[in-house]
Amino acid sequence: MKNVTYLIERSAQAVRYWWLMLLIGLALLALGVLVFVYPAQSYASMAVIFGWVILVSGVLEVVLSASNDHFLTGRGWMLAGGIIQIILGLILVFNVALSAVTLPIVLGFWLLFRAFNTIGLGGDMRALGVAGSGWTIVGGVLLLLCALWMLFQPLVFGTAFVVVWLGVGLLFAGVSAVALSFQLRTSHRCLAKGDC
Repeated sequence: MKNVTYLIERSAQAVRYWWLMLLIGLALLALGVLVFVYPAQSYASMAVIFGWVILVSGVLEVVLSASNDHFLTGRGWMLAGGIIQIILGLILVFNVALSAVTLPIVLGFWLLFRAFNTIGLGGDMRALGVAGSGWTIVGGVLLLLCALWMLFQPLVFGTAFVVVWLGVGLLFAGVSAVALSFQLRTSHRCLAKGDC
């Protein structure tokens, strides 16, 4: 009984920072909208902005995973994802020429990683019986299809097409992160009340 009580207490602490995932999702959504509002921005600017978004997203995910030492939030997925995004973001921010040349491929791999991350976290939440976790998985699958399409034909994409897919990919990633944050919030409230 003592172990069960400890597990419930640790789970409640693990999901208290659900709002960090919400911030990540809202930032990705805002950037996705900005991509469509200002499509005339230069290709190099998009590459640098994309690098900063990946960097900030990675930092937030590392903070979220470091503040949660329980399996409930998929800590391993978040930590690995955050570290990879920080490294990738730093490379893109400090090497603009590389960013502009490799943007379709980097974007495809980043979306692919976010897709696997989202599907994994959604699966963890589904295993715990969190309502709505299926939508997170669906968002991850849509993101996966978008990433695979971009990776299989990176040379086909012109600059205008990359900008459009960047916007679409950011919107998918943002929606998935927001959905996951609400699932974490639901889990936090449930565990805080002791209804789980």
